[in-house]
Amino acid sequence: MINDSLGQEQPIPQRQPSRPQGGGRRRRRLNVARFLAVAAVVAAVAAVGIAVKQAGGVKAFLLNFTGSLVSTVVTGEPTTVAVVRPTDPVTMLVLGLEDAPGYAGPKLTDSMMVWSYDPASQKAAILSVPRDLWVDIPGVGQQRINVAYEEGGPATAELTVEKYIGVPVQYYAIVDYAALVKLVNDVGGINVNVPYNIYDPCYPNVAENKCTVYQISAGMHHMDGAQALQFARERHDVPNGDLTREADQQLVLFALKDALLQPSNLFRLPTIIGDMEHLIVTNMPPSQWPTLADQILKLPKSSIKTAVPDYTNGAVSNYTTGGGAEVLLPHPAAIAKVVEPLFAPVLADMTQAEVQVENGAPTNQPLATYFSQVLQGMGVTTLPAEQAARTDYTRSEVIWNTSVSKGQQPPTLAYILAQMLNAKIVQQPMPASTAPIVAILGKNFPKVQP
Repeated sequence: MINDSLGQEQPIPQRQPSRPQGGGRRRRRLNVARFLAVAAVVAAVAAVGIAVKQAGGVKAFLLNFTGSLVSTVVTGEPTTVAVVRPTDPVTMLVLGLEDAPGYAGPKLTDSMMVWSYDPASQKAAILSVPRDLWVDIPGVGQQRINVAYEEGGPATAELTVEKYIGVPVQYYAIVDYAALVKLVNDVGGINVNVPYNIYDPCYPNVAENKCTVYQISAGMHHMDGAQALQFARERHDVPNGDLTREADQQLVLFALKDALLQPSNLFRLPTIIGDMEHLIVTNMPPSQWPTLADQILKLPKSSIKTAVPDYTNGAVSNYTTGGGAEVLLPHPAAIAKVVEPLFAPVLADMTQAEVQVENGAPTNQPLATYFSQVLQGMGVTTLPAEQAARTDYTRSEVIWNTSVSKGQQPPTLAYILAQMLNAKIVQQPMPASTAPIVAILGKNFPKVQP
């Protein structure tokens, strides 16, 4: 049982808002213009019964129905940005915003996860990024990594993760507390096997600026949305604090995936997908959602690897800043040992060709040098960074250099770079460069110095 009674131990200090989030990659919301029509079709019980029988069972039908329903309701503007091809691996940074009712502080990312799916091997990976990593956020300076989104928007959060985790981030998705609560409630709750007893006398009750007693026993629990959020946020009475909380958040995700495939959720799917329009913000092109959702839902848990950079793998260590903050120092070599097995398919693609990065933005900041170093951390072979022939690029571009490529088509690496930069791929000669791929950074690339 979860005890929601309030304690009076101490008030919760309120953080002062910092400057609002900046630009970044263009956001796109899922559109459900034909929601009512889909709901009417779903209501046809006899037709569903026949379809279930023809599909070979309820679960098979549910998977097929999910894909077809998403295809029906997901629409969007045409995009000039390169999209993932069916055989390409895809990575996404999922940001869970600290945005509880009554909370007026900065939009910190309480949860940061890098998700990846490889169609060739039909395997997925989830890496939780500790929110207290003490890093040099581009354009900001030394801060916890969970400040990156607040200070520079999704593009800065992505670039920071790419630098310190060493994995390309092609897309982002932003989910706040309300979204998690609503989605869990939409599926009728989730079943979570809690690994240990928890008793926290000062779980943060932001709405009333007081502590709440949070208690739950080890074992299987059916949780509604509010209870799932409590468990996912708990860090005071769990082993290793925030680091263990990252693993607990992964448990919630797996439980949500399992709940989506329950036959009882068949008729809830229109509501679930409809809510996604309002609850999840992403820059993934709408055309990619149906296939990706279908493939990931079909994966058994054994095909999804998970990891957290923590004390046991030597990826982090405790550190106290000059200002007295207790944070985590990242150790790049140890992080690489955690990351490389998880994201091997996409990291293999990063070695396909040489890349030259050029600064085409109207700025004196060393954008090209910085991004070259980020790419090198992923295994990309880069030529020396250069200034582009012109500096009026509004948006970044990825050039497939026909002066070098000699009729070959752009490799997966070119598409990954285009997705990282929210750019299009242009095929044209670049005689001044010997690199087959030239990435020109435009004005939409984040600042890299304060």
